[in-house]
Amino acid sequence: MSKGSNRYLLTGLIILSSLLFFYKLGSYTLFDVDEAVFSEAGREMLETGNWLTPQYNYINRYDKPALFYWLMASSYLVSGINEFAARFWSALMGVFLIAATFIFARRINGDSYGLLSGLILATSIEIIVLAHSAITDMTLTFFIASGLYLFFIAMEEKDKRLYLLSYSAMGLAVLTKGPIGLVIPAMTIIPYLLLTKKFRDTLRDARPFFGVIIFLAIALPWYILEIRANGWEYINAFFFKHNINRFTSVNSGHSGSILFYIPVILTGFFPWSPFLPYAVYKTAPRGLAEMDTKARLALFSIIWFLTVLIFFSLSQTKLPNYIASLFPPMALVVAMLLKDFLEDNPPFPPLLKGGEGGLSKGVRYSAIFFALSCLILAAIFGLAPMILNRIHPILPDGFSEMPITIGRWHIVISILFFISGITSVIAFFKNKKGVAIGIVGLTISIFILITLNLAMPAVDRLVQHPLKEVALFIREMGEKDKRIATYGINNPSILFYSRQKAFILNRGEKERLNAMANEETPLYVITKLPYAREVKEATGMRYAGQRGIYILLTNNPAQCDLDKKDGR
Repeated sequence: MSKGSNRYLLTGLIILSSLLFFYKLGSYTLFDVDEAVFSEAGREMLETGNWLTPQYNYINRYDKPALFYWLMASSYLVSGINEFAARFWSALMGVFLIAATFIFARRINGDSYGLLSGLILATSIEIIVLAHSAITDMTLTFFIASGLYLFFIAMEEKDKRLYLLSYSAMGLAVLTKGPIGLVIPAMTIIPYLLLTKKFRDTLRDARPFFGVIIFLAIALPWYILEIRANGWEYINAFFFKHNINRFTSVNSGHSGSILFYIPVILTGFFPWSPFLPYAVYKTAPRGLAEMDTKARLALFSIIWFLTVLIFFSLSQTKLPNYIASLFPPMALVVAMLLKDFLEDNPPFPPLLKGGEGGLSKGVRYSAIFFALSCLILAAIFGLAPMILNRIHPILPDGFSEMPITIGRWHIVISILFFISGITSVIAFFKNKKGVAIGIVGLTISIFILITLNLAMPAVDRLVQHPLKEVALFIREMGEKDKRIATYGINNPSILFYSRQKAFILNRGEKERLNAMANEETPLYVITKLPYAREVKEATGMRYAGQRGIYILLTNNPAQCDLDKKDGR
């Protein structure tokens, strides 16, 4: 295609990813715990003017380096302190990731490969979720992917300048989330070089001496300043507790079996996960001798994918977002399969029979898995009210005592998946290859738009928005010396929306809570419905209102009544 056509393809992907990533970005409440922690830490950085050490609840927070907090605070300066600003950089980095993936894939294997790679990545569920989340993982994934893209192109084209850009991206990855920003690229590149017997040649061309200087110039200064400011406390908390110990032991109860990430991939890479097993099988090089660029990219992508999967499967602490950086190589591998499928000229063979067109037959099997997945999802969403009625009595934290309605949005989603499952498999069988692939991508795009318009508001009203209302009400109280405490809950969104410090009390700390309640300073206590009686009996504080499962109590004798605020 011409350069003009390339620009149109890239522009189209940017528009699509911007729609998926920015649409309704600030329309729902920050979710506890992670989103609210990062957002509040960025807010406190802006408030205190301490741009060196991130803080949460006005206490030093050593979990992550400073780069993401700098980005978040900068968006607060421009757009104000709100949900959109908190999530802005994740969405923007998502768009950057899609654009970088297109540019890389097109440079390696042509326009259609670039388009497919970008489309697959942009319409993967976990990528969309992370682009809507005020956490570090999308930013980290962009820098890791950029570093590996640049390194691979530099190896293929013998371009020493690109190596230096690759080191820069890795430095930014380390400044985003720590050593993992270097570990993943290194554990991908080194095995690849050893398998392809290019280690010495690449070591010579890559100018590692200059690379180390560039990497350290970007990543090291902040760490030096942070260690000088906080010494062993920082070293122990960041490097040992939040890096080494997260790998060797379970942190914050986030455990899982060695197979934990298999369902994460199946759901997070949907709607493309049904095509992944056959894509890996079909694109994996059958030998390491005389590989062309396409085969080398397939090997590089598979090593990258396996590196992330194995590393985090062995880690004792597990969270779905940890493996975000394996989504780009999965997209590259599946795009390679589908590009060959689109260019496979012989017609489909009869199903379950031999003959020519083995590639098409393999893709057809994958399409059947996709269709079955859609039909299962159609059934689940269609039966959502029945399922909810079954589990409602056993819901925790007081939700079992709350009336829960889900409206009719589940019917729309059920119909969408049913139609998509049927039409996609028909298109694959009728040899309408482009239409079939388009249906897969369109399905998830429509699903996301429906979810953001209809499902997310319902979930937000039930789970998160009630807590925001309570926090905003406390914030509107005029007392300058008022205090906030939580009992039996730890919801960082309270701090973000109230704009002040909170005392976090575990359930059972009744004596401490009673002592605070008996002071003259106004105290507002937020707890869950099941714990409200405990608080009232232990402290004698006055009931001040309820939102959802959250109860507000206070020792303030006047003016504070959450329920009267809106005429309840």
